[in-house]
Amino acid sequence: MEINKRPGSLAAFFLECYMEKGYRLLERIELGEPKNCYEKVVSHKHLIESIHLHLADLLNTHAGNAMIDGEYGLPDFNDVLSNNTNLVRHIQKNITSTIESFEPRLRSVEVHYRENHNNPLQLGFGICGEVLHNGGKVPMSIDVYMGTDGQFNV
Repeated sequence: MEINKRPGSLAAFFLECYMEKGYRLLERIELGEPKNCYEKVVSHKHLIESIHLHLADLLNTHAGNAMIDGEYGLPDFNDVLSNNTNLVRHIQKNITSTIESFEPRLRSVEVHYRENHNNPLQLGFGICGEVLHNGGKVPMSIDVYMGTDGQFNV
């Protein structure tokens, strides 16, 4: 799904407001902010926490299960276990493309496999990127682990 980001388009307007604000829509509603409040997030800690929480939701949602968008979330990797020779690379690629599509606050996303010798059945990945905040770039990195149940611990 490609979002129309041409200047003047409705999607560009909402994306600009979203990027400027820092918080997701539901977070702004929960905070009880006025409809016309578009102040920047003062602390990059709050912005990173917001992104972290959204990534936990995003990575633990199966594509096709979100009413907002049929492609929101990750595919069910149980379907590809039997017919994919490089499962780790397939998961890395899907994590990267999903984050790039649905978490625009995190830029230059890189996903790296983290081998866990103590628990070989648990797949680990490091996700890193940059967050634009108040005119600067703040590095962000988190580790996620996929359990045997297919859920990600973020």
